Amino acid sequence: MANSATYNGITPELYNNLKGKLSAAGIELEGNSGRVSKQGVTADYAYDEASQSLQINNVNVAFPASMMFSPDKIIQKINEAVRGAGGQVA
Repeated sequence: MANSATYNGITPELYNNLKGKLSAAGIELEGNSGRVSKQGVTADYAYDEASQSLQINNVNVAFPASMMFSPDKIIQKINEAVRGAGGQVA
């Protein structure tokens, strides 16, 4: 079961685009690193502009989100968003 992922080719513009997409889903990424928590889903994130990489770590899914999602499913959704924006899954 995956609970972390690394993404490459994440330019500042792409990162801002991803932040906008996630914000529309109710997940706010503030700044370049931190922890998000929404309806039972938590994760740590760290964006490094110099290396153009994004790390998602410690994805955890608790109730009520666990009724529909697993950490693997959350990572898969993030993978799709990153690829759709032009980034690469490492």
